[in-house]
Amino acid sequence: MKNRADKSFRFRFYPLFLVAGYLCLLGIDVYLIDSFSKDQITTILKKWVPLSLKINCFLLIIAVLICFKDLSHLFKKFSNRYGLFLIILFLFALALVTFITPSTHRIYYDEDIYANVGQNMALSGETGFCNYGTFEYGEYFPHWISYNKEPSGWPFLISLGFKVFGTNEAYAFAINNLLLAFGVLVVFFITWNITGSYFRSYAAGLAFCLIPHNLIWSNTAAAEPSAAFFAGLAVLAVVLYLKHGESRHLFFLSLIIPFSCQMRPESSLIIPWAVLAVLCISPKTFLDRRLWSFGFIALIFLVPQLVHFYGVSGHSWGAQGSKFSLEFLENNLNTNGLYYLNNQFFPFLITAFAAIGLLFSRKFFRWRLLLLFWFLPFWGIFLFFYAGSYKYGADVRFALVSFMPIAILAGMGGGVLRDTIANLAARGTNQGQKRTAVTTLIILLMLFSFVDFLPLVRRIGQEAWGARKDHAYAKEFIQQIPDRSIVLTQNPTMFLLWGQNAIQTYAGVNNPDLIKDLMKRYQGHVYFHYNYWCNTMNKRNQNLCRSIRDRYNLEEIATAREQDYEYGLYRMTFKEK
Repeated sequence: MKNRADKSFRFRFYPLFLVAGYLCLLGIDVYLIDSFSKDQITTILKKWVPLSLKINCFLLIIAVLICFKDLSHLFKKFSNRYGLFLIILFLFALALVTFITPSTHRIYYDEDIYANVGQNMALSGETGFCNYGTFEYGEYFPHWISYNKEPSGWPFLISLGFKVFGTNEAYAFAINNLLLAFGVLVVFFITWNITGSYFRSYAAGLAFCLIPHNLIWSNTAAAEPSAAFFAGLAVLAVVLYLKHGESRHLFFLSLIIPFSCQMRPESSLIIPWAVLAVLCISPKTFLDRRLWSFGFIALIFLVPQLVHFYGVSGHSWGAQGSKFSLEFLENNLNTNGLYYLNNQFFPFLITAFAAIGLLFSRKFFRWRLLLLFWFLPFWGIFLFFYAGSYKYGADVRFALVSFMPIAILAGMGGGVLRDTIANLAARGTNQGQKRTAVTTLIILLMLFSFVDFLPLVRRIGQEAWGARKDHAYAKEFIQQIPDRSIVLTQNPTMFLLWGQNAIQTYAGVNNPDLIKDLMKRYQGHVYFHYNYWCNTMNKRNQNLCRSIRDRYNLEEIATAREQDYEYGLYRMTFKEK
């Protein structure tokens, strides 16, 4: 089979066929954009994206199996005490994120939306969040699905958990826990393949799991941990291919690149980084027909993402004015730059180690530059974003995609310090013991510096207290109503994840005939959820909640208060005219 593939690559007119293939895929993009409205495109994407992700994921599994030779080599390589230490590091990271870090939503109500999109992908085969959904004897019916402006990669991962174990938002948390622990291994093996040093690799993995916000956000249902993990996996694939030049690594790379791009809008920045890596390490690779052949596979799976960007262009993303502008640069630069230096939320020791690794490592010059250029775009893109400041609400989560390159450089810096101190102390006998002592000292120093951040890691904090209480009270409220009932709420995704029928509040104003039908179908058990949005200063939300009060009689079922916020569940009946 390999010989046949080589013959195909050497065929004289093969490049012409390849160029034609690329032009055909780009033509599909142009045709869709030119022939369909944005609403029509998003309707197409509802079905297309889940199918593309499913095929992409299946082929990724095949690629991993093809790379089994590499995995078996690793098992043999680390079937000793070093392998045991690596397992301990993995379990340590998993214990930190599951037992020390509180499990809670931190960005409302986006995490409910991600999970509900996963629910819809798992149970209906469409991507998007549901504004009106019902359950009939365990069968889910999403009646109104709206395409989400965010990519669908993270919800797809959630959907896999829901398919296997059933719908429960706890599985989204568990997946992020695992991504943090396996991310430690990704960091280890990137560093290992670059440096060949076990200590540098181990220190890099340890640094990655000791970053406080890495732990904090990896026990949520947010999309950023998956974006960081799969970007790292794509980098590992690039490193493996450039180191060994094997077609199996290139096949894996061609599949992991488009999959990683589906996690977050900025995830696509990994593509120019991969191109830069090839240019820096092995520019002759661009003459290899295999690269362009497997690149064609990557483009097949990138086409839906390209169409997605066009389909959701023009969304406000919560901004009244410009979304990206130079006017945000100064404030975001000061905030996001000091974040790595002031030792308040990010360990300065890791920053210092990373600086030492970048500047003073004797080898790996091109790889050190590439690690810097991995960090800079993923950090710098948010400097121009209106909500890109790490102190803007919960947007410190955007920092997660910058942590892997810093951790790898920190591991290199730890190696520089270990070698320098060990060489200075190597005079006389017992050189091996002194080197082991220095190694232990650096690891202990990293662990000890992390102790100061444990209160931060354990803290839930006041951020989003109003929405958090809304989430908690709503779950209590629905215990007091029959199973066959439906709730009007501005957060139907939250209720649908709990198996509760729900519909957007605006249906009570815009679709009164539908509400009449629901009252008949559910024998009067139609309820209005007075929620977080009704308490905000936003006039649109206040007017919507007021309109429900004006149009319907509301019978109190359950109420609660938190500070000056009111929450409640009310049974609805039409007012007599």
